[in-house]
Amino acid sequence: MLLLDDLLLSPITGFKFILRTLARTAEEQYTDDAPIKERLLELQTLLEDGSITEEEYVEQEREILALLREIQNRRMQMAGVTPEEAERMGRPMMEIPVQIPAKRKP
Repeated sequence: MLLLDDLLLSPITGFKFILRTLARTAEEQYTDDAPIKERLLELQTLLEDGSITEEEYVEQEREILALLREIQNRRMQMAGVTPEEAERMGRPMMEIPVQIPAKRKP
């Protein structure tokens, strides 16, 4: 009887395994900050090469840092950290506005 139950439930067990694997992969991609950090490094290289201006750099950097903060907040929320606990840890779960510096005169 036990063998018959295992045979009947094996498609369901396999499907559950696939769903768990997909959920784990999606979660990893949702909280992976490596591609965004690579974009930041690439942006710094472009600035050093003179391919972009400092104003363009600051604007794109602000967007990238906002994405990094979002990922950090997602990780904390998934770990069950409340905003109050995050502040006690020194990592507030809020977006911090970035000021664009005024244009320098040559």
